[in-house]
Amino acid sequence: MFVHTRARTANTALLALVLASAAVNGQNFEPGPADTRVAATPAGGGEGNLQKELRLGGDYLAGRGVSRDPAQAAYWYRKAADQGDPGAQNEIGFFYSIGFGVREDQAEAVKWYERAMAGGCAEAKLNLAVAYLKGTGIRQDGRLGIDLLQQLVKKNDPVAEDYLGLVYYLGVGTGSDKVMAEKLFARAAKQHNPPAEYDMGVLYLGGEGHVTDLPKAAALLRSSAKEGYVPAMHALGLLLVNHPELAESDDSAHTWLDKAADAGSWRAAVILGIVSRDGKYGPRDTATACLWFSIAAKVGGDPAAKLLHTDLANCRKAMDRATLDAESQQVEAWLAAHPHRDLYVLGNRLLAGNYPAVEVPVLDLTEAN
Repeated sequence: MFVHTRARTANTALLALVLASAAVNGQNFEPGPADTRVAATPAGGGEGNLQKELRLGGDYLAGRGVSRDPAQAAYWYRKAADQGDPGAQNEIGFFYSIGFGVREDQAEAVKWYERAMAGGCAEAKLNLAVAYLKGTGIRQDGRLGIDLLQQLVKKNDPVAEDYLGLVYYLGVGTGSDKVMAEKLFARAAKQHNPPAEYDMGVLYLGGEGHVTDLPKAAALLRSSAKEGYVPAMHALGLLLVNHPELAESDDSAHTWLDKAADAGSWRAAVILGIVSRDGKYGPRDTATACLWFSIAAKVGGDPAAKLLHTDLANCRKAMDRATLDAESQQVEAWLAAHPHRDLYVLGNRLLAGNYPAVEVPVLDLTEAN
């Protein structure tokens, strides 16, 4: 939900409780022991050049050409931030908001957002608006949060349009106004903002009295998914499970669910397990179903394990010790090949945090049992 210049956190799903819980969950990150930690200077660094500091920060954040290292990313962005770069200041604020390479400190995050906003960083203004709406690190002030969002909307900022649409949809800090919410979603979607296309797609799935138009929903979700927005991949995959006639020549339910699972969506892994368990596309495949259920339980933690309790128990009953050991090795191999399951990709940017459940009211495979 918090956004920043080179890495963006997840925009909350349309029907989730957007402001009721933390914007992102940093539990999968590996923060440094303290924000004062000084990382070793890599070869080619240390020149004090702002652009090089920004590049090194981005490289360590994304694991681009180097091992992904939260502390190194924070170190280099902090150097750039101290030189007054608004984008780096916003980045450091984001790091403090989730404890990425530094100790989590919401009040410190707000301070950096304020500095970045003073320097003209629109993303920081959005982050500060969210902080006011939620009361994280600062006194809660819904009116001020909405005012900051409206300032961005007046400048046709698609991210702010989508977020303000969520605020109106859910009535957070204001009365619920679903007509205004849809107008804002539509404005942002016309600018091809992937989260907004996703939100519009979910509306056309038939949510809460909205007209149902599955082809339009598929088109919007597909556009968002092609930009790498993981909730859209998941929702589109689910839609195509029940409506394969909406698939295009270059995609399928399995294609999008597999991509979503690869990006860290444990719910997509659950659906892949259900498809194999129930023989949705061919003969039932208990082994593959068990593999996906086990992956989902590992990635999703307690919520996934509780959801999959019965299926996992059935898997253990159906397999002997040797098969169970082999499957365990496969699961660990999959996890090793997908080490950044706390990060989602949106184009060439990163989204951090765990996505909430995608609400798809016209679909019936959201439960594993």
